[in-house]
Amino acid sequence: MVKIDFPVFLLQIITFLIAMPVIWILFIKSLANTLKKRDEYIRESLDKIEKDKQEIEAIKGDYEKKVVNIQEQAKDVINKAVAEGEKIKTGLIEEARNEGIKLINEAKIEIENEKKKAIEELKDTIVDISIMAAEKAIKTKINKKNQVDIVSKQIKEIEDIKL
Repeated sequence: MVKIDFPVFLLQIITFLIAMPVIWILFIKSLANTLKKRDEYIRESLDKIEKDKQEIEAIKGDYEKKVVNIQEQAKDVINKAVAEGEKIKTGLIEEARNEGIKLINEAKIEIENEKKKAIEELKDTIVDISIMAAEKAIKTKINKKNQVDIVSKQIKEIEDIKL
């Protein structure tokens, strides 16, 4: 059997009771404080990280809104430039069309004037030829029928020229 020695047992209990508060004060209390401080530091770090994450998300949202706004502004500028280009293009086409019509009308007028001038010159030439033919007819003493044929022929040529 086990024999218990009472004085040794009492000494061990007293030693234990004295050692426990000393160990508590020296080691366990400081260890508990250290663990508590470490726990607070970790919680503060996690809170700070969460707060920073929320700030980053807010900044990211702001930048995304700015990017969308800038893209819309760029699209508006491009659309305005395209519309302005189309307007200028339409104006230039209309101006070219009007200039073309003006040139065609001027050419028609010039052609008409040249035609009138040519007809007048041709009439003068026909008159000269008619006079020469009349002189020739008089010189050769043409009979009346020949004279009527010559004059009719000259009148017909003048009418053909007018047409």
